[in-house]
Amino acid sequence: MLSMGFKDELNEILSFLPAIQNKWLFSATMPRGIQEIISKHLAADAQRIEVNQADVVNKNITHQYEVCDEEQKLYALQQFLKSEGENRGVVFCKTKAAAKKLSQQLIAKNIPTEAIHGDLQQKERDKVMRAFKNESLRILVATDLAARGIDISDLSFVAHYQLPESDEYYTHRSGRTARAGKEGVSMCFVTQPEVKHLKNYERSLGIKFHQIKGGR
Repeated sequence: MLSMGFKDELNEILSFLPAIQNKWLFSATMPRGIQEIISKHLAADAQRIEVNQADVVNKNITHQYEVCDEEQKLYALQQFLKSEGENRGVVFCKTKAAAKKLSQQLIAKNIPTEAIHGDLQQKERDKVMRAFKNESLRILVATDLAARGIDISDLSFVAHYQLPESDEYYTHRSGRTARAGKEGVSMCFVTQPEVKHLKNYERSLGIKFHQIKGGR
């Protein structure tokens, strides 16, 4: 919500609730914007409950990656989606332009998909999400900000067509799958220089990536 520009609205709503004794704030991460809201609207003696850092990423997620040149990523993604059969999932891009382009490329390859990004009007976003939730749409291409708040059960995988900006975003992305005790796959398509970012994720998030060879 903060990343999408709703900080003022949140502060305004909370300002009307000064007398409410029980206030609960839930956040997967604690960036500066969240800390400011805590300081302003929660009592000084508010209790803080944290998940153990070692358990921040769902243990039911299998983290995989495939190394390929930039121009090979589309083919590698196609092969991955083919291997997933009828399973449903989200493919992540970093920018609106990349999400729109990838969606068009997949459609051209006869892979029905839609994209959600910041340029969509709310009614357009709602239409896409309805199709995804009722399973008439199997693949969703999304940017990080547009995907915030997505809570859809039975997603078998997330694919990182472009790596996120931070390990926090990786946590948010991968958390779309393996919900309610189920298992899921978080698949990264990376160039050789990008492998170092995966090593950083391993150290900071306490996870292990498994390399998948191309040519499924």
